[in-house]
Parts: sequence; structure tokens; C-alpha cells
Amino acid sequence: MNQAYLIGGMRTPIGKTGGFLKNFLPEQLAATVLNEVIHRYEISPKIIDQVILGNVVGPGGNIARVSVLEAGWPYAIPALTIDGQCGSGLSAINLAVNQIRSGTAELVIAGGVESTSMAPRRQFNSNDPRFQGEAVYYERAPFSTPLIGDPDIGEAAEALAEKLAISRHDMDLLALESHQRAVQTQEQGLLKDIIIPLTATNKIIKSDECIRNHMSLKLLERMKPVFKESGKITAGNTCLKHDGAAVLMFASHAAIKKYHLTPQAQITAIADCGCDPNLFPLGPVYAIRKLLKKVDLPLTAVDALEINEAFAVKILACCQELGFSLNKTNRLGGALAYGHPYGASGAIILLHLLKALQQAKGHFGIAAIGAVGGMGTATLIERV
Repeated sequence: MNQAYLIGGMRTPIGKTGGFLKNFLPEQLAATVLNEVIHRYEISPKIIDQVILGNVVGPGGNIARVSVLEAGWPYAIPALTIDGQCGSGLSAINLAVNQIRSGTAELVIAGGVESTSMAPRRQFNSNDPRFQGEAVYYERAPFSTPLIGDPDIGEAAEALAEKLAISRHDMDLLALESHQRAVQTQEQGLLKDIIIPLTATNKIIKSDECIRNHMSLKLLERMKPVFKESGKITAGNTCLKHDGAAVLMFASHAAIKKYHLTPQAQITAIADCGCDPNLFPLGPVYAIRKLLKKVDLPLTAVDALEINEAFAVKILACCQELGFSLNKTNRLGGALAYGHPYGASGAIILLHLLKALQQAKGHFGIAAIGAVGGMGTATLIERV
């Protein structure tokens, strides 16, 4: 089996729905990061064997292919789009890793893109029993079957908080910590070299839209529950909807030598695992356990963990179940501060993981993400 190496990657600033990226088509966001990556590593798009992108709420079709064409790349470069819901970006990356390991590709760019601002309205066919009328649209696809349970994301988060007795106070504290870490990261310029400035409405956008410099516990405590009247989940301790794109480049050992590339990490292991759709935020726990078992590595050997922070309760629950330190999790801040552009989030957390490892001079790091329907995806990297 060939070894797959992470060369590096880039992302756009992350915007909120209807925010500063609202006028960018998703393929424009993706094309921008694709072109910036090949420019940074001084390679021609002609040598890319495959582009794989995750996307969730786009117009359908193969948006990765549209993005490659939007970028002006040769027609010969193949591209594939996958929808694994929130796990799409990391699943795209793991698929790229497997292509390199199998020898079917030497150089692959993978990641994801999302524009919730441009999300089309969707409607069931009139022959579908779920059809409710010509003026009725649905916001999400079915995640599970009604027999098993198909909760909305907020319902599942509330159920998890009750099951594990996680308090609203602890969730608010974690949300505050996420913003504080992101602010510090921003002030230190730790992500400056991986965020591509964009121009919109005659303004240059260099930083993420949703990081709050003045977030306080008092402000978080004033927010009302959003999913049920007596609930714990608020707009402050959960993610909203966001736009953004991120990609990373992966190469074989042969490609590294041939194109004079310098790897930043090697991919040690990847794993996917399913779980109860009613408790889908625990997906990362099962994927991480499966991942570590594959390589017989104790969790204590992991220096940094990135779990997509869709909800504060998700991070608290996963760290509680794994017995892993919150201090080593989402070291630079998480999606509660940065945002969660669904299809791109897996690529974003892997980029942030690499930066966190470099800052901490760590060796092993894991990026993990849970997805609705009861899915978990994880990637173990070893910094070189």
C-alpha cells in the first residue's frame, strides 16, 4: 500500500448565510481555492489526477466538475462530488487518500464547498406521500427512516444533552472558550497563510465573519432556547448556517519526488463508522475508536483533536465519552466561532488541525466529524 501525504491546503474566509459571501456561487468559491492551491505549490493543474469535493445544499449535479471548469482547468481533469452531509469534506479527503494508497492516483485535491446563501428551494414530487402542496418546500433531506427515528439536528442535540446530563452552563462556557480561542488565533495571525482574501462589494474580505471579539458569558446566558421551550440549545451554543470552501492537496511519495513537493504530514489512518441516528453527534466517538484500533495507538498519544463544533454539547459529549482533554480539542477555536459551511467543514478542521499541531509542536492529530443519519468520519495525521 502506498503512503499518502498531506502537502497543504487553503480556504476562503467563512461567511454567514446572507453575509459577505452571499453573492458568490459555490463553484466560484471552490474555483478560487483550487487555483490558489496550485499557485501556492507551483504546479500545473494538468498533473492533478482527481478533484473530489463535498457539497450538501448545492443545486445538485457534480459541482466539483463545474468548479474545475470554472477554474479554467483542462477538460481532462476528472472531478467527483459526494454528499455525506456534514461529513462530506472529510469523506472526500479520505476517498482521496484511498486513491493514492491504491495507486490509482498520485496527486489529488479534495475538500468541499458550501453556499447556504445560494441554497435552492426543494420540493417533493407530487407523487411522493410527503408532498404537502405546491407552495410547500422542505429544508432538509431525510436523514434516517421514521421507524428508527429521523430527528432534526437540534432535537438530537437536546436529546444528547439530556442523556449525558450536560448542562446549559457548560455549553455556554465552551462556546465562549471557542470564540476566545478563535480571537486569539486571529490576533496572532496563525491562519493568515491559509485564508484567501476575497473581494466582495468593493471590500477585501480577509477574515471570518462570525468570530465575536466581545462575546461574553452574560450575553450567552441571555439567549433563549431555539429548539424547545425548556431546552438547553441556543443560538449561542450551536452553529448557524454558513458559506465557504476549503481544499487540501494529497500526494504519493512518487509525486513528491517528481514534482518537488514538501509534505507537512502523512495520513496514518482513516475510518468511518455508523451509529444511532437519534444520537448522531456521537459519531466522532465511534470513528475515533475505530481509527485508533486500526493502528493500535492509544488516545493519550494524540496531541491535538479537531471535532467539528456544530454544537457545544457535541464537543462536551465526545470528549466525555473518549476521556480526552478539552484543552487539546479545537485548540484554535471551533465552528461555534468560525462557522460550519457543511460540505467544507471536514476540510476546514483538517487545515486547522495541522496548524494546531505545528503550534503545539505535536506529532499525532485527529480530525473527526459527525453527520446526521448517524455517521462518523475520522482522519489520523502524523506531522513530518
